Amino acid sequence: MIRLEGAAYAAPPSPAGGAARTLVGPLDLVVSSGSSHLLLGRNGSGKTALIRILAGLAAPSAGRFLLGDEEIRVGPEGRSLWPEVGALFEEPDPQFLSDTVEGEIAFGLESLGIPPREVRERTASALAEFGLAALGDRAPQSLSAGEKARTLLAAALVAAPRCLLLDQSLAHLDPGSRRELERRVVVEAMACGRAVIRTHQEAEPPFPGETLHVLEGGTFKPASQLTPRAVLEGAGVPFPLALRVSALLAIEGRWSGPLAADADQVERVMLGAGGVAPPGASVPDGRPAPVGPRGPAALTMRGVGWSAAGRRGAPLLSGLDLEICRGEIVALIGRSGSGKTTMLKLAAGLVDPTEGTVHLERPSVPRVRPVALALEYPERQLFGRTLLEDVAALLWVEGIPAEERARSARRAMADVGLDPDRFADRFPVSLSEGEKRRAALAGVIVEPPEILLLDEPTAGLDPEGRRALAQVMNRLRERGRTVLLASHDLGFVAAVASRVIVLTRGEGEAPSTVVQGATADVLRDDRLLTRAGIPEPDFVRLERALRPAGLLGPLVIRDEGSLLEAVARGAAAARPT
Repeated sequence: MIRLEGAAYAAPPSPAGGAARTLVGPLDLVVSSGSSHLLLGRNGSGKTALIRILAGLAAPSAGRFLLGDEEIRVGPEGRSLWPEVGALFEEPDPQFLSDTVEGEIAFGLESLGIPPREVRERTASALAEFGLAALGDRAPQSLSAGEKARTLLAAALVAAPRCLLLDQSLAHLDPGSRRELERRVVVEAMACGRAVIRTHQEAEPPFPGETLHVLEGGTFKPASQLTPRAVLEGAGVPFPLALRVSALLAIEGRWSGPLAADADQVERVMLGAGGVAPPGASVPDGRPAPVGPRGPAALTMRGVGWSAAGRRGAPLLSGLDLEICRGEIVALIGRSGSGKTTMLKLAAGLVDPTEGTVHLERPSVPRVRPVALALEYPERQLFGRTLLEDVAALLWVEGIPAEERARSARRAMADVGLDPDRFADRFPVSLSEGEKRRAALAGVIVEPPEILLLDEPTAGLDPEGRRALAQVMNRLRERGRTVLLASHDLGFVAAVASRVIVLTRGEGEAPSTVVQGATADVLRDDRLLTRAGIPEPDFVRLERALRPAGLLGPLVIRDEGSLLEAVARGAAAARPT
């Protein structure tokens, strides 16, 4: 159905000059009807450029793109690929074209000249199928992240496209909702003969029957080349944790056969070997000591409640008591729509509580901003002509001399993993989604605030970007600064946060409930996570599978990194002699 023949894409030169850069290619790819393909690759590897070529939005700078037997062209000679091809990208709001959910779903059908009666019938069917019937009159921008994703999927699938392209379109959903929607899309596509091509940065496995492609160095690395050594050396590729664990075991002679795609496969193999501790079982040495005294408060909430409709509306949050101390990193977790972003906006002073009080302590250092919020979608914070100009914008507003501005901006770029020699003169909108997220963070930490608020900071980041972000946060903590983040990335939360606040959505119009605790305790509390609709972290599942088999070294397992280190030590110690 789809063929790429030697296709490549080169980005245009930046406004500051320089040559065009080849982002991806040359590539050869064949996608048949009824097949699903998962593309993995580090930030800037060319995944979005490839999706834009396949959507007919960008012309390959070399080679050909064929849809069936037709060579697709872009520009005056080209044509729209809708409804043969539907494409969804990461940020939902710019993709909405109507002022109601019902109108959004109907829009694509109306653009095809379909009779009004059929449009109404197919729209009503899609609203019911995606659980949106009660939201038909709502403005799409007012929905939760999960509702926005379902609306866009319904609008894309209502016209029955032959190919669906998803470029990290579900990256901002909680893991349970994301996997549920992805599974539905893939399974239905295989059943009805639709082709699916999707990208993401989450370390999650392909679904059964789905083809995995690794985009590295501008070309595809076939899955057959994913040897244990290749997996371990691909530190920048978001391989599933189970794949990395089985690769470590295979190198030490403790794993035979194909590498594990997911934690389920590791559990099955370990069960066959007589291992696996049951959920909730006590795991030796698995919990650090409880969090002790934390110092003076930086942010305090007392009896805080909030409702979108004001005091008379049903509250999303109610009776919230919270204290976050200087030098502390605290994470908010919960399903989409549970109130995490609202809590950040309350802390930033962007919205006022409908009840209770929010108090920020005065900065301990003169001239330091009390609070700063890095938004969920970085494109909304980038506006400069070059990345250096963008990162230094805050310093320009404050009247800092040009030389000092440039020096501080370059340091902030390096801190988030963007080489200033490569990126300083880049046009911000030419960056990949993960690079944009790092750039937006650099613009905030160029002059670090007393309290840094981060909304889904790892969405779209590859493993290297996550590591750079963790280092930034730890440096801020060491300087006595405070970080409050909302995140669905439990592996990252485990690595950086000392404390976790779990928000559980209430039934009907009931407000979300809040439970707080030490990170290690919360992420091993199966009942709490189940009640909140949060899947158990993979590193916890894998620890429970591997420890009874004697495959872990004597280390405390706090996160994914410590699990991999324990596997490496344990497998080496248990190596057959």
